[in-house]
Amino acid sequence: MMSFKTLFVTALATALPSFASPALADTLPNIPASCFTYSLNGHQAAAHGFSASGLHATLTGTGIGLDIGPITLKDPKGAVTEAKLEQFNATAAYAALSAFRGGISPACQGQDATITVHNIHEGTPEASWSSVKLSRPGHTMTIQHATINAVQTSPELRIKVNGTGIHDSKQPLIPSSLSADLSVSGLSGSSQQITINALHAISGSSTVDGTGTIQIGSSAATSTADTHVSITNVAQLIEAIRQTAPTKVVTALTIARLMGRQSGGTTTWDIALQGGVATVNRIPLPIAVP
Repeated sequence: MMSFKTLFVTALATALPSFASPALADTLPNIPASCFTYSLNGHQAAAHGFSASGLHATLTGTGIGLDIGPITLKDPKGAVTEAKLEQFNATAAYAALSAFRGGISPACQGQDATITVHNIHEGTPEASWSSVKLSRPGHTMTIQHATINAVQTSPELRIKVNGTGIHDSKQPLIPSSLSADLSVSGLSGSSQQITINALHAISGSSTVDGTGTIQIGSSAATSTADTHVSITNVAQLIEAIRQTAPTKVVTALTIARLMGRQSGGTTTWDIALQGGVATVNRIPLPIAVP
């Protein structure tokens, strides 16, 4: 079964010429260059936003980079300043790099890259990225076009993410397109809750849909999750990846299919995490959750 991490990384990276404008100091002042670097090329102001011909960002010391071009940032309501739009864009770049790595890099531990809701309050900022490339040695992920839109900022933050033309050199199960509608509450507290209002992905002839909630704690033992996932045409999906995926991936997907509930051509799972124990359709998994 496709992991939520794989799907979310999708919901979800050439150095630029010397005249590229470093934006880190003004954009994410709480993040040092020892953690994250970020620069724009060809920055141009526009009505209610700005555009740029390229973006380059890295997680310092990891070999992981993000290149995008062109990009546009806008707030149709005109309530978010250009500086705050750039902070929104830089935070999205930092999040994409961290997700591609599979977690926060050691140099970034303890650093604060969050956007406070009041920075984008009353607006609906949207980032539009084309020709996205996430890369590290031996692994590349490309996305033809992606959008990240904060459609609501009060009383909670609601984000919609869309990606099309997705390809990953190492993940045979990566969907070719993905959309996610997520709400985040508790931004000012010690723990946040992510509500997956809707998740939809396409991989070959299969579609993936999901909903649920994730309460993020300091570790798996203090985190909880209650999610619901359905996949159509699982048999065809297994057959399609059999020639390219490692045997253990095919085996895991086959076992997952057996654990799922069948209804016509759709297989569904209830996936939960409580007290460090993961369950699928209420059956505990015999694996240690870090």
